[in-house]
Amino acid sequence: MNNQTQIETKLKGLASEDAASFLMETFPIEAENYSTAFQIMAHRSWKKTDQLRLARFYLKKTPFASSKPYEVFASFMSMPAFISVVREAISNKPNDRQLIVYHVTPVLKKNVKTEKDRDLVASFITELESSQIKPHQAAIEDF
Repeated sequence: MNNQTQIETKLKGLASEDAASFLMETFPIEAENYSTAFQIMAHRSWKKTDQLRLARFYLKKTPFASSKPYEVFASFMSMPAFISVVREAISNKPNDRQLIVYHVTPVLKKNVKTEKDRDLVASFITELESSQIKPHQAAIEDF
């Protein structure tokens, strides 16, 4: 059993909050192997509050050289929550905006599940293309 498999097994035995904390402590964004967290977090379910914690923690490292981190978060987050966290990441990294937009736009389009998602994604893409990122608009309870 390799180290990643051992960690995945350990995480499955922990509550969502404890598993998220363990992942962030084991793979901090300053570590060379922090990207392993993206592979591991896709293999379990997370409470909504922990989804937001993980996304805010790891998306601080933006921009990424690929869309993989965005794909992982989009795979288990609701579209409104995902867009909210991406909006925060972009507003905190204005100089890296184009690269973030380049990778996140296809992920948004690919993960549309409902008409409401489609409208939200279209609005956010328009916002991205206009270079005007609006302040965080929704509370955590909205997700």
